[in-house]
Amino acid sequence: MTATIPRSCASRLTACDWCERHPDRACPACAARRRRAVRLVDAGLSVAAAAELMGIQTALVQRLLDDEADRSALATLRRDHVENAPLRRLFRARQRQDPSLTVSELARRVGSSPIQVERWLGLRQTAAKTDRRGRCYPPRTLTEINVDTAGRLARALGYAPCEIDGC
Repeated sequence: MTATIPRSCASRLTACDWCERHPDRACPACAARRRRAVRLVDAGLSVAAAAELMGIQTALVQRLLDDEADRSALATLRRDHVENAPLRRLFRARQRQDPSLTVSELARRVGSSPIQVERWLGLRQTAAKTDRRGRCYPPRTLTEINVDTAGRLARALGYAPCEIDGC
């Protein structure tokens, strides 16, 4: 079931009342309207035809389509994982400057185990795994790590995450 704005309200709305009261939170009804508007327009309907079918103003459908375009553009910029090679290079450079910096010391700063830090930096392979069905996964060397983990490692090395390429 999709949410629609009642026809009596459609003529006066450019945004729903919930959006007006909570401008910093995602409105579930507008998200459903946005998805429906995108589906209808992608199916070949004009913006005016989609607005009439949904029972809302053409301007509101256009705003919903613009919101979806903005969301898509931002999604292309969002990164969940980054390469660990820059962090590995910084770790090696820091070790040359400060010989007392070991993997164990870095792990203590991060709050993890030395083996896990070596895996994150790509210095050690992950453990081989076998799932419940008996499928075996060989060990592998990580080339990317989670953005949050990369930030933690960067801070433990004495850098701000924004100073590292890709973090």
